[in-house]
Amino acid sequence: MSTWRYIAQRATTGEILDFEVPLNRDELRWDLSGAGSLRGTVKPDTGTLRAHDGRLLLEEWGTFLYAEADGEIRWGGIVVSSGFEGASWKIEAAGFASYPHGLPFGGTLVAPGVDPADVVRYLWEHVQRYEDGNLGLVVSPDKTTALVGTKEEPYELFWWEAPDVGQEIDSLAKETPFDYAERHFWDGEEIRHELQIGYPRLGRRRDDLAFIQGDNVASVVTPELDGEIFANEVLGVGAGEGPGALRRTTAVRDGRLRRSYVYTAKDVTSDARMDALIRGELTRRQQTLSISSIVVREHPNAPIGSWNVGDDVLVEATLPWLGEISLWCRITAWALTSDTTATLTLSRSDAFTYGG
Repeated sequence: MSTWRYIAQRATTGEILDFEVPLNRDELRWDLSGAGSLRGTVKPDTGTLRAHDGRLLLEEWGTFLYAEADGEIRWGGIVVSSGFEGASWKIEAAGFASYPHGLPFGGTLVAPGVDPADVVRYLWEHVQRYEDGNLGLVVSPDKTTALVGTKEEPYELFWWEAPDVGQEIDSLAKETPFDYAERHFWDGEEIRHELQIGYPRLGRRRDDLAFIQGDNVASVVTPELDGEIFANEVLGVGAGEGPGALRRTTAVRDGRLRRSYVYTAKDVTSDARMDALIRGELTRRQQTLSISSIVVREHPNAPIGSWNVGDDVLVEATLPWLGEISLWCRITAWALTSDTTATLTLSRSDAFTYGG
């Protein structure tokens, strides 16, 4: 069993305030292309949880909080909320990716065609140039093969429109698409921070792990059938305007009424590329069975924390009405709820279309 400790650091100076914060963890969560969170309780407060300058040790937007296990930093974030319940002090921290959200862009950017990964780097550099805004986070040097903006319609951001930097980063990630995840690690006596961009994706197919109901899947898996996403025909509309736009169609007769879905990707100029995209979309929209989450316990099939966000895992279960199923799912988030249990948030693996 891993030995956990919680480390507090002053956000604006980098000074380590405490290597052993007396925090009882309620939940520790990692998200794909998101911030993640840490919730916990400090009790009772004996008046000692103050830094040497007299300020609170765990101060909203003033303290970085890290979760370390066996000498490795597993999670890092910013204290964003706290409150008192009797003698208990409730603390919530959000990952560094939460920081740009709510911050307006304060410059001008006009690009006739730019890699969205470069835009993300520029936006993070922009928010960290402000006084008391430097988290020390570096965006990985990864590139994509996509471009946002054209010579005719450049990619634009203007300060007078006050776009939300965090929302812009998330929009670029969804539209390209690419994944991102935070990484915090020791570099000697310093703690480093990286936002890793994954293109066409982060994670991998995990044939080495098994998630089997009755073995390590502790909860009864509840399936979901969503007829609203069903389609047996997909119309793809690509580059061009009006009757000159690229148009491709794929369909299958499956014994059900015709249902059509329009897939729009104005950056696609190739018939072959559009055909591949709409084939994947058709497959996704025909398979309406999904599993949104499972609770797992420590087991040799898949030791707690042996997976990463973005990984594809096979879930096997016996379900009422449906019988035995095996479904490949992608881990989009997971939460450590105790030292021996975790909750995995899942989406069907074939629901994702990757670039590249």
